[in-house]
Amino acid sequence: MNYACFSKQRFTTKKDLSEKKTLSAEVKSRRDFIRSHDFEVNVDPSTKKAEIKVIKR
Repeated sequence: MNYACFSKQRFTTKKDLSEKKTLSAEVKSRRDFIRSHDFEVNVDPSTKKAEIKVIKR
């Protein structure tokens, strides 16, 4: 189990945290789509069906 606790000590690690993974074209396009659209989800309580509205910003 992972957890975090408050401490006054600095965060230290032996691993290099400066590495960045290159994103695939699919992930980049998905991220751009999510950032350029607003999403609204409405659930009908009687039928339990969800309706999603996607609106371009």
